[in-house]
Amino acid sequence: MSARRDAERGGRLAESVCAGWLALHGWRIRARRARTPVGEIDLVATRGGTIAFIEVKQRADTGAAAHSIHPRQQERIARAAAAFMQRQRHLAQLQPRFDVMLIVPWRLPVHIPNAWHILAPQVRSRFSTRFP
Repeated sequence: MSARRDAERGGRLAESVCAGWLALHGWRIRARRARTPVGEIDLVATRGGTIAFIEVKQRADTGAAAHSIHPRQQERIARAAAAFMQRQRHLAQLQPRFDVMLIVPWRLPVHIPNAWHILAPQVRSRFSTRFP
């Protein structure tokens, strides 16, 4: 089996773990691997008046996972979320936000709500000492 296929299988498993964790915490999963013309969103979930576009990152440690989300990727996910909302007009009244879930072997998922605002270097450093 190729490394790419193994990585894809691991990614799907991580997304399933996160979807289960979110469901246990009251979130309704609206989409998994939502594909749009401008990109893909790992998970889309709603709870109350919020719709969360969730990027799932699986790495060997939480610091590496948090560090793997770059501004260009954030922009792509934001464009994909806008395209998703264009197709799902019945969700337009919900307040959007961008979350990240970090998956590390043998640990519970780490959910970072509203991650685009808090994934700054000084905050990410709490996950790992590898950040400047």
